Amino acid sequence: MGLHLGWIPNEPELRPRDFGQPTPSEPAPDPAKVAALHAAHHARGMWSRMLVVIGLFAFVLFGLIAAFTRDHWAWAVAAGLAACCWLPVVLLGLNRRRAATQLRTETELRARQHATELAEYEQGKARWARSETERIATAPRWLQVAAHEDVSRLDVFGGTGSGRQNMVTGLGWELLGQHAVIVLDLSQDRVAAGLLAAAARAGISCQDYELPRDLAATPLLAGLGGDQVASLIVEVVHADDASATAAGRATDLMILRKITGVLGTDVSIGRLHAALTSLLGHRPAESDRPAEGNGPVISAGPDAGSGPAAGDSLLTAGERARLRALFGEGFLHQVAGNLVRLAAVVEPLTALGAAPQQRPPARLTCLSLADGPRDVATDLTAALVVQWVTRAVSADGNAADGGPRPAVILAGADEQSTRHLARLTAVCERYGIPLVRAFSRLTEESSRHLDTRHTAFMRLATRSEALRAAEHIGLERRFVAGRFAHRQSVSRSRSRGTSESVTHTTGRTEGEATTHTTGTTTGQAYSQAEVPRQPQQQVRVQVEEHRPRDSGDRGGSAGGRQPSGGGSGAGSAADRGTSDPRPRGRSGSGGGSGGSRVSVSAGGGKPGRPRVDIMRTRTRFTMQHESDAKTKSWSTTEEESRTSTTSQSQTDGVSVGDEITYELVYDHKVQPETLMALPEDQMLAPHIVEAAAPLAATANTPGAAISGSKPAVTTESKMVALVIDPSVVGSELVAAVHPGEIPAFEPPAPAVSAQVPDYQRVKRPALGGG
Repeated sequence: MGLHLGWIPNEPELRPRDFGQPTPSEPAPDPAKVAALHAAHHARGMWSRMLVVIGLFAFVLFGLIAAFTRDHWAWAVAAGLAACCWLPVVLLGLNRRRAATQLRTETELRARQHATELAEYEQGKARWARSETERIATAPRWLQVAAHEDVSRLDVFGGTGSGRQNMVTGLGWELLGQHAVIVLDLSQDRVAAGLLAAAARAGISCQDYELPRDLAATPLLAGLGGDQVASLIVEVVHADDASATAAGRATDLMILRKITGVLGTDVSIGRLHAALTSLLGHRPAESDRPAEGNGPVISAGPDAGSGPAAGDSLLTAGERARLRALFGEGFLHQVAGNLVRLAAVVEPLTALGAAPQQRPPARLTCLSLADGPRDVATDLTAALVVQWVTRAVSADGNAADGGPRPAVILAGADEQSTRHLARLTAVCERYGIPLVRAFSRLTEESSRHLDTRHTAFMRLATRSEALRAAEHIGLERRFVAGRFAHRQSVSRSRSRGTSESVTHTTGRTEGEATTHTTGTTTGQAYSQAEVPRQPQQQVRVQVEEHRPRDSGDRGGSAGGRQPSGGGSGAGSAADRGTSDPRPRGRSGSGGGSGGSRVSVSAGGGKPGRPRVDIMRTRTRFTMQHESDAKTKSWSTTEEESRTSTTSQSQTDGVSVGDEITYELVYDHKVQPETLMALPEDQMLAPHIVEAAAPLAATANTPGAAISGSKPAVTTESKMVALVIDPSVVGSELVAAVHPGEIPAFEPPAPAVSAQVPDYQRVKRPALGGG
C-alpha cells in the first residue's frame, strides 16, 4: 500500500443489494384456448337468438294452423321445426361451456405453477435478505484510501489549525506502523499534539522538542563533523536570501571550514560563535588572561561588558593563536562583512547542543516551534531544522542497518524557501521516504508546488487562494462531499421545585336592548275559478176552456165555427196561458157543460254535458304593521380556583453519549465558494476519484419500476472528499482500497409508497366469467 490519504464511508456496501432474480410474473392464459373460447362465445351470441326466434315463430305458426284445421300433422311439423332450430343452440352452448372448462382448467394449472414459483422466489428472497443482513453486519464501515505504491509524497494546501492537526494525526498514525516518523511543526500550531497523545496511549516511544526552548537538549548536531556543521550553518545563513549567489555561499563555507579545522573534532555552535567573535577583535582583557599560555581563556561575546563572558571556557589560547595566524590582517579586512553576518546568525543558536541528553532512538520525533511572535531566532531555528532533517533522511537512506525507514511530515512548509524544500523533496524521493508537506496558505509562492498527482486541498481562507485551487482542479469538475459530526455529551442533573397558585375571578354583566319595527305591505291578488252550471228547469202551463153550448146560438154557425173557433180559441188560450200563466177559476161542473182546465208541466233543458262558468276576481290590499320589543339581562359570575404543585427529580450518575453521523452530498462543483466552505475534517485530492458505478437494472426488467431502480447509465467519475480525522472513524471496521477501487456513491433508490399497488401481482378477472 502507498501513502495513507484518508477514509471514506463504505456507504454502498452498507446498503442491502437488490435480489437478482426477477419476480415471477402472472401466468398468461393459453392463447389457443382463449381464441377457441372467444370463437365459441361469438358463434353462440350471433346464432342463438336468431335460431330461438325462428323456432318459436315456426312453432306458433304451425300450432295455430293445427288449432284451426285440427290436423295432427301440423303439430308434428311445428315440433320438428322448433327442434331443428333449438338443437344447434344447445350444441353451441355445450361447445362454449367445453371451451370455458378447458381454459379454466389450464388457468388453474398455471396458477398453481405460479404459486409454486412465487413461493420459491419468496424463499430465495428471504435467504438473500438474511445473507445481506449478515454481510452488512460484518462489512467494514469505512474504507481507508491509500495512494498507489509509487506515490510517496503528498502536498496539502490550506486548512485550519485543528484540521491540520487531524490530518497529521491520521497520516502519522498510519505511517508509524512501518516507519519512524519525524514531524517538523513550523506553523506554531502544535499540529502534532494529537499524534503524540495517540502514540503515548499506544505505548510508542516518542520525543517532543519545543524550539527554541529545548535547543540545548535537541540532538540536531549529533554525529555531524566540522565540515557538515559548516555546510549546515551556511544554508541557514542563506535560507531566506533570494539574492544569494554561489560565490557568497562558497566564501562563507570556506571561512567556516577554516574555523572548524582549527576547532578540531569538538565543534559546537557555542565554540563556533566564540571563534567568530574572536576574529572580529573581541579579545579578553590582559588581566583576564591565565598565567599559562595553554590554559583556557575568556572569550567575551558582543554583549559582554561586565562580569565573566558566556564563552570563557570555549576556546583555548592555542586555538586563538591559530585562528589569528590562519586569518591574516588583509584577509580579515576582506571577509569582515562575512564574519559579521555569520556571527549574527550563529548567536541565536549558541544554545544548540549545549546540554545534550542521551535518549534512546524514538519511533516518533517531533520538533515544533513555540507559539508566539515569529522573530529572527524562530526563522533561523526553522531553517536549521529543515537542513537537519534533510541530512538525517539522506544518512538513513544510505544506511543499511535494517531498521525502520524514516517518514517526514512538514507542517508550515510555506515558511521555508523553495530551494530548501526542493532539496528535502529530492532526497525523500531518491530514497523512497514518505513525505507530507502541509502549506498553511496557497499563496503565489506556494502555488509553484502544485502538480497533478501529489496535491490535496483543505479549507481555504481567502477567495484568491480558493480561485487558484479551483482553476488547478477545474471549475467544471464535480466531487462527492460529506458532512461528518462527532458529538459527545455528558449530563448530570438534580432539580426540585414547588409552586402554588390561587385565582379568584368576579364579574358582572348587564345589558338592555329595544327593538322597534314599522312596515307597510301593498299588493294585488288574482284568482280564477271554474264553477259547473246547473241545468235550467222549464215550466209549461196549459189552459183548456170548456164552454157550454148556447141554445139561442145558431147551431149552424156555431156548429160550423166550432172546430175552427175551438181550435182558435184553444190556441189562443194556450197562447194566453203561455204568455199569462196566472190561474183562472174553474167553475164547477154543474152538468159539465162549461169551464176551463189548467195543466202545469216541468221539464229539463237540453240533454248533454253541464256547462262551466269561469269566475275571475282581482283583490287589492294595503297593510301596515308596527311592533316593539324590549329585552333586559343581568348576570353575575364569581369563581375561585386553587392549584398546588410539587415536583422533585433527581438523577444520580453521569450520562455520557458518543454519536458519529455522516451525510453524503453529491455533485458539488469545484468553485471557490465550495472550497472555502469545505469542512475542516475533510481533504479533497483531485487524483482520488470514485470508480464507475455498476450498471443498474434496465427499464424493461420485470420489477424495475416497482423497486425504483434506474436505467443503466454511464456514471461520470467524481472526486471524493476524504475524512482525515481518526476520531470520526473510531474503532469501526476498516478496509483498505486504492484510489481506482473506490466505489461510486450512488444515492439510494426512492422507496415506493405502500399505497401504490403492485400491478404485476394484482389479480385479473377470469376470461369468460359470464
